[in-house]
Amino acid sequence: ATAGFLGVNVIGDPQLDADAAVNAATDLSESRLIELVRAGVGKRDLPVRIDGYSRWRAAANVARRLRDGRVFIAGDAAHLMPPNGGFGGNTGIHDAHNLAWKLALVIKGLAGSGLLDSYETERKPVAVFTVEQSFSRYVARTAPWLAARVQPAPLVDDLRIELGYLYDSPLGVHADPRSTCGAPGSRAPHLWLERRGQRVSTIDLAGGRYVLFAGGAGSAWADAAKEAANRRGGLPLDAYCIGRDLADPGAQFLPGFGISSSGASLVRPDGFVAWRCPDHATEPAAELHAALGASLKGSLTPGAQGK
Repeated sequence: ATAGFLGVNVIGDPQLDADAAVNAATDLSESRLIELVRAGVGKRDLPVRIDGYSRWRAAANVARRLRDGRVFIAGDAAHLMPPNGGFGGNTGIHDAHNLAWKLALVIKGLAGSGLLDSYETERKPVAVFTVEQSFSRYVARTAPWLAARVQPAPLVDDLRIELGYLYDSPLGVHADPRSTCGAPGSRAPHLWLERRGQRVSTIDLAGGRYVLFAGGAGSAWADAAKEAANRRGGLPLDAYCIGRDLADPGAQFLPGFGISSSGASLVRPDGFVAWRCPDHATEPAAELHAALGASLKGSLTPGAQGK
């Protein structure tokens, strides 16, 4: 026999007749469960053995706080949402993706504890937005009768929810990721470049470390990156100049990141754009040092390095 899982919300089609739809959980006897399985498969004499069942209640909630001192919550502990849209697991992974690099830098003494405060500041608005969108899909697809009692948020394209969410951005909580063009607070664009003759994605270059990308006339930014990393106690920070360190055969980089050939873009370890200077800067070292300070939420406390 083949084991399987079957989730049933209602009997009948609520899209056609909400009044005729019956809550499946009103009768959970074994005979009724077998009947539901056979009806779902479309074979009335199908041999069925029920190994277990449980009641499920749709929820759409976000915790009031995502941090209390040394305790951080993520995933289902931080937000619950209906399965419509399939956003729950991804949102939990996004939580961890946002928090992990911050914890690592603070624990290593490369950032002050203020960086950890940004976890809730950045993730909670995104969680609220995602839960609202999941609930709106639940109402539209599964429980349309709720529309008469609640006002679900207008549906937004899935791409904005999964890849277009923003952190601390004047653009808001979400945008079309195909149009943000390297704006601070958005995901760094995926572009194919070449390094030593091998194709490489900007996403892979930005994995786990701060990365500064500079245009072909921005070599001063690369020098500034080395100085800034040293001033921050050896902060993991790579720097690449287009044309010198990386080839851009498709000429996509500058428009993709929204900078000129003398500009620069700073990408966080989680792949989000922390800052950019679209054009030439008189004092690139000072500008970059200030940008890192803003991204890391302040300077290190005295004696913090190396702890």
